[in-house]
Parts: sequence; C-alpha cells; structure tokens
Amino acid sequence: MTQLPFSRDPGKRMILRRSSEDARQYTYRVIKNCILELFLTPGQKMNEIDLASYLNVSRTPVHETFSRLSRENLIDIIPRKGAFVSKIDTGRIEHAIWLHKQLGVSMIHTIFIKNVKKQDLETLYYSLCQLDDTMYQGNLNQAPRLLNNYYHQLYVLAGDMDLVWDALQKNDLDLQRLLHLATSSSTVIEGFLCELNDLTDALANRDNDKACLIYNNHMSRMLLLVPPLKRHNPDFFAGSPTAAFALE
Repeated sequence: MTQLPFSRDPGKRMILRRSSEDARQYTYRVIKNCILELFLTPGQKMNEIDLASYLNVSRTPVHETFSRLSRENLIDIIPRKGAFVSKIDTGRIEHAIWLHKQLGVSMIHTIFIKNVKKQDLETLYYSLCQLDDTMYQGNLNQAPRLLNNYYHQLYVLAGDMDLVWDALQKNDLDLQRLLHLATSSSTVIEGFLCELNDLTDALANRDNDKACLIYNNHMSRMLLLVPPLKRHNPDFFAGSPTAAFALE
C-alpha cells in the first residue's frame, strides 16, 4: 500500500484542499510535494487506488498526475510493472547547480546595479533568523522551505526575474530532494547559515565580487553532499535498483 503522511484518520495530519483547487490541481500539488519532501521515497511503488482513496478523488486525476510527474522526471512509469517514484539523479543535480551558478551571478549583479538598500535586505536576514530558530527548535524538516524562501527573495530583490526563478524551480527538483535529505543534519544547516549570512553581509556592503564568490562556493558545496548521502541512502539514487524494479 502506498504510504502518505496523512489519511482520513482524524488523529493524523491531512493536507487540505484549497478552495481555488479542482481535483486535478489538488492531486498534483499533494503528490508532487510528498515526492519532493520524501514522504514518498525514491524507488517507492505508487498505487492509483490507494492515492485516490487517501485524497478522496477519483482515479482519473491521480492517473493524470502520474503522467505529468513522469514528464517532470519525478515518476517512472514502467510497462507491466507500474509507477515508481523516480530515484534522485546526480546528473540532474549537477545541471541544476550549474544553472543556479550562471543565473545567480546575473541576479547578484542586478542587485548591485539596482543599488538595493540595506534595509531592503532585512527580508534575507529574517529568513536566516527563521532558519536558525527552526534548527535550534529541532524542527529540521522546515529547513528546505526556508532555504528556498531565501533564494527566492534574492531574485525578488533583483526585480523582474520571476521567469528566471520559475525556470530554476522546474530544473532543480532533484536538488530539492537532495536538500531534504541533507538538512536532516543540523551540521549541514549550520554550514548553510554561515555561508548565507556571509553572502547577505557582502550584499549589504555592496561587495559584488565577494557576494558572487560566496554564492558560487555555496552552490558548489551542495555537490559535496552527494557522495555521503549516496552512501547512507544508496537505494534513493539512480543506479541502485530496488527489489520492486527487479521484479519480472
């Protein structure tokens, strides 16, 4: 049976349907988020009937979501075997980090050229304070969301870069899953906090070259997380087939 972090049991958390969502939108949002947040783990077999029952929808939006997530490389549909959560692909992570570096430099240059004021950078410091509080409260599962908020705020400060941010979000889905694995360690979060505080200080001091260097080093550091995470979670990464995939 497909396991999700909610059910109709009132004692468990339920991801509520928004008033603006139809069944297709709701199903897509919930299943995609559960994959990105590793509630549905890489290699796990998916079951349309279970998911439709959990979400209280028909099988049609679930089936359509499987097809859509397959195009986004989050689900593998194997003929005569079924649908499985895609494993984390190191190549896609490397591509995402390359994109972040290339576009991030342009974003930082734009912040410099726009002469963004120190008081406007308070949104960045606030995000980092939230991340710090979350870490010391032991609520590490919130760290990826707060990190993503920080990166997004950088592009907001640059202005007129919504399309760039949207493109990054579509290309870093495996990187997002990697961060959910990595931020289960407070040590990793502490390192990120130190780097991003230094980055924000460099922006506040209008040191463009230093800000670009820190940002690039921060992104490169994410690649260094891959080998130890692969050793601890070998079945989560592409190239390590699970028993379910091996079945004929």
